[in-house]
Amino acid sequence: MSSDTQSTKTAEEWFQEGLRAGKLGDGRTAMESYKKAVKLDPDHFLAQFNLGIRYGKVMMNLDAAKCFREALRVKPEAPMVHYSLAVVSNLVGETDEAFTHYKEALRINPEFGRAHSNLAMLYYSIKRGRETIHHLLAAARQFEKSGDELMLNNARDLINECSREFQLKPEECETL
Repeated sequence: MSSDTQSTKTAEEWFQEGLRAGKLGDGRTAMESYKKAVKLDPDHFLAQFNLGIRYGKVMMNLDAAKCFREALRVKPEAPMVHYSLAVVSNLVGETDEAFTHYKEALRINPEFGRAHSNLAMLYYSIKRGRETIHHLLAAARQFEKSGDELMLNNARDLINECSREFQLKPEECETL
């Protein structure tokens, strides 16, 4: 491929190339293609988001967070981006940022089971029992609705363990 051909590609074409490379398991080419897409169009939401995902897969979480913030600049009401930013924020020790973005993901989509589950674990890490159990209960309801038996069983086990640890009955934690 000549450099003339490369320079005439649009951001969308680079994005599509990144998708194709990712589907073929070529993460490096996918990442490079997404970088070219966002260089041409910083407002290309999916290129920003997918680049963030790619950075996260190679544990470049600060770069991932930057991409997710750019994606949120373009689409501030995207719950999956808030969730993804919360995950990487937690991994780099930005706990307050993680709390903020899990809560925002849930404000936008109250039925986001994995966000409830991860938020429960953040609350557990600071020993806030009522909030932990509350979000585990919400997660369990969503996992049951979606038929995700593995996550449902995990949430139920954690509800039982946390109920014992914090000496709280689940019904006491239905509302905050």
